[in-house]
Amino acid sequence: MVTMAMGMAQKTRLSAIICTLFCSSTVFAGSWQFEPSIVINETYSDNARLTQNNEKSTVVSQTSLKLKSSYEAQHAVFNFSSESTYALYSHNHDLDKDFHTLASDLRLQLWPNGIILVGGASVSNQPRNSGNNALADIITADTVEVINYNAGLEYNINNSAYIINSGVGFRKRTSEDNLGERHGIVAQISSSNGTSARHVFWQFEHNYQELKNNEQNGKLSESEVKLGFITGFNLNPFLRYYNEDNSGDVRQPNRSFESNSYGIGLRWLVTPRLFIDASYNKPIGSKLNLDGEEQQEYVNAAINWQPTIRTKLTANFSERFYGDSYGLDLSHKNRRLTNSISYKEEVQTLTRNNFVANLLGLYFCPTGNVDSLDECLIADDSTLFPDNPNQPDNPGLQLVAIQDFTLVEDNVFSLNKVLAWRSVLALPRTTISFAADKQTRDNLETRIESQTQKASLNISRKISGRSNVSFNVSYTESNFQIDTEFERLDRYRRYQLGYDKSLNSALSFDISVSYLNRHSSNVLFNYQESRISAKITKGF
Repeated sequence: MVTMAMGMAQKTRLSAIICTLFCSSTVFAGSWQFEPSIVINETYSDNARLTQNNEKSTVVSQTSLKLKSSYEAQHAVFNFSSESTYALYSHNHDLDKDFHTLASDLRLQLWPNGIILVGGASVSNQPRNSGNNALADIITADTVEVINYNAGLEYNINNSAYIINSGVGFRKRTSEDNLGERHGIVAQISSSNGTSARHVFWQFEHNYQELKNNEQNGKLSESEVKLGFITGFNLNPFLRYYNEDNSGDVRQPNRSFESNSYGIGLRWLVTPRLFIDASYNKPIGSKLNLDGEEQQEYVNAAINWQPTIRTKLTANFSERFYGDSYGLDLSHKNRRLTNSISYKEEVQTLTRNNFVANLLGLYFCPTGNVDSLDECLIADDSTLFPDNPNQPDNPGLQLVAIQDFTLVEDNVFSLNKVLAWRSVLALPRTTISFAADKQTRDNLETRIESQTQKASLNISRKISGRSNVSFNVSYTESNFQIDTEFERLDRYRRYQLGYDKSLNSALSFDISVSYLNRHSSNVLFNYQESRISAKITKGF
């Protein structure tokens, strides 16, 4: 517990300093809330080692100290939430250790016209290797601590003449296993004309990142400018300029990751709340695309529709250095339903998403289908006849290569296509939440794709003034190195039933049961796990 306290002090030092800097001043008098609590959680698992055979059960005892605080004033907002947990594993006390989580953010207005100081810190426990176990958590004792820091300035203005949203800051990420670490500058600015524009309209967006890790660095820059003339009719001409440049040490010298073009187009004002942009664009110079071919003229189109204050749709189609590009952002909200769907394509580097095939070893396994690695372990009284497979006493064995995927440094550019869908239906006593995500990662160096898909449905029902029951079903699919000899498909299905009861204003009790099934195209990684968890939370 001493180790847990010391670790917690280190993780929260930055947030405490930020809090002290502005909360002690009488200039920012505001509301302050502080909610400490202690949590005791006992979890039973019938398969601690996550194996298909010879399962071993365990009881994981977790004792946690939670701190939650918030401060809100006219010019300042500060949120802080942390949890420090010490876990004991009954089947192997060598795994006993402390875990920390933290989420903290600060917004401090420095100037009345929109200059804001922003900062934040977060600590999370992520799977050590999602190629080995995408659902690793404290119970499986196979996580690493990842810490993120950020600090910077924002400048935002919204009036009838023009709209500006901008920010510049420093970001840093460190990890317990030293993988995926990076630091650097991130900047973005967007601007458009206001509602009072009568002669000229414009739309400008620019995003810039300069990230470093040891001797590696990557620069990602993307800009788009539209400048047009208001004619008084429903059709308004405009000029468009687009530039994208991804460079740095992580880039292969024989590949081009940039686009540069200009064009002319029309904006069609269908209604006051709906307009469609279409332009014809020509590349500048003789740059090559990702496949080594000369970039060609292309059509860019975008739609912006906001029929009500609670509904908005933006979508676009264009062409970048890798080919056709799409984007979508849809949000809708009414009294009961909140719904959002987004799709984006972005270039990334220095992440924790780069996996390579790794040979675990060569094993003598029975001829035919092998359902478990335990079948490949040779008994002490067995006799092998590698030089004479036709020997009558030969047990019939074959040499099998067992391979897994290992997380490595992501010193390459990758194209990530991300689709996200969130829906929440809030009924008088029942809340239904649905979430779905799909991410396709294209390694721009090897051109090997991997894909992750997730979906979850949660139903929560209030059965009394102090009691709730919930049911959650989730599905996770990981497909590594698609269309290669090492391709592997993993599917995780989890079902969980929970019940929570508030005994009084400061004491609550939770219990849950869950079942997890992992099915892999490599049957050696199949397993099933059941859990029972009971948790008591005491607030102060």
